[in-house]
Amino acid sequence: MSLKFTFREISPEDTEILHMIALRNAKAEDHLCCEVTNENGITNTTWYSKADVALWGEDYIRANTTMTYSDFTGWIISLDLEPWNNMQAASKKKKRTPLLQIPSWLEGHVKERKQKRLLTVTLCSAAGNELLEVWYYGDLLTLNEEPQLYIVPSYFAPELVTARDPESGEEFVIFDGGRHGYDNMFCDEHDPEELERHTLKRYEIPASKLVLELGYSIDYEDEKEDFEVDENGMIELINGERMPWEQVQKDGIDYIALYYVNEQGEQIQILDAELA
Repeated sequence: MSLKFTFREISPEDTEILHMIALRNAKAEDHLCCEVTNENGITNTTWYSKADVALWGEDYIRANTTMTYSDFTGWIISLDLEPWNNMQAASKKKKRTPLLQIPSWLEGHVKERKQKRLLTVTLCSAAGNELLEVWYYGDLLTLNEEPQLYIVPSYFAPELVTARDPESGEEFVIFDGGRHGYDNMFCDEHDPEELERHTLKRYEIPASKLVLELGYSIDYEDEKEDFEVDENGMIELINGERMPWEQVQKDGIDYIALYYVNEQGEQIQILDAELA
């Protein structure tokens, strides 16, 4: 299918895009809106950071973008970065072996892990059950007219997302928006009392297979000199807690996305958070 692309500055009318950019503590002027029109004249919008467009190039985006229709989710725009990643890997004399590490709070709750564009893992309870309920604190937001609702921070406190095994009753944290990730570890301060006042609600889907994407773009070893590592190998976080350097590298993710798998086998995204 032939697609037409129009890159433009984000305008005040792009309210959903502006809202999502604001939730990521980013600036609208650092992003571009991209209007994609298929051969039937149907147009949908997405957005990219100007830095990414400069890195990939508009020609690459045009050549590797698809716009497909799903009865469940409507029109979906997706950019295939695998050719770009393969090209970059081939240009390096020494290819770095991906580290399939996971954050410490997820240890014992990952059944499968793969290195795709991002580290992708399937969640499970301690008993190995993959069919899990999603519980959350925060607000729900529609994005780009998609039918599903995204979990976002509330006015009072960051989001908290947990999984619950309906068979055993076990519950574990998937993501704590006030504690997890680079910004929460080293940049953003939160009121400890607000982080403890969470009343969880169930996300209205049946117990489902949950898939998590994790971003590890920060080269901690390369930037180690910017951190104050004490004689015991510990780092002080912004909240005053201390953490081993090895755990900092595992827990200091810069991106997280949560999907559930519906009855048709489609992955539906319900959490999207930039953390650096």
